[in-house]
Amino acid sequence: MNGFHVHAIGWVLIGNAGVLTPSEACELTDLWTDVVRRRAADLRHAPFLLHLLFPRSLPLAPATRAALAALVVRMVAWHPERFGDAALRRRRNHWAGQVALGLLLSVLTTALVPTGWTWVAPLAATFFLMGFGCLLPTVTLWRAATAVQACSTGRIATPLVQRLLHRW
Repeated sequence: MNGFHVHAIGWVLIGNAGVLTPSEACELTDLWTDVVRRRAADLRHAPFLLHLLFPRSLPLAPATRAALAALVVRMVAWHPERFGDAALRRRRNHWAGQVALGLLLSVLTTALVPTGWTWVAPLAATFFLMGFGCLLPTVTLWRAATAVQACSTGRIATPLVQRLLHRW
């Protein structure tokens, strides 16, 4: 896991803050503060050039992974319908469907609607931008679901490159 997973968990937590009781919010805030402090320590110990160029791609230290796992386990224990692995994957799939629908409608508008109509180009561009705009929540929920699954199973997600190199 890396900084992208930490940020994804943070965005999911912020997006669902309305369902938290004040006591839950207080405890999760303390756990989140611990994760952020440990991640800042990870970045301070990273090589300067990597820290400057790829701060979110740097892997998490074991202490940071443990702090993130404590946060995620607590989030899932209180609200599995919002923060559980299955719930995050379901929401990710919904947003991925929105991406596909927007891009499909853009292509169909461009291909099937007569070009003589003045509103074809803005309509196709609108569908494209709507689909493209749904890409950010899709990726965020994908990263968050990966982090929740890794934290709940105790398995640390390895980057794709490491998994491919390991096979060879």
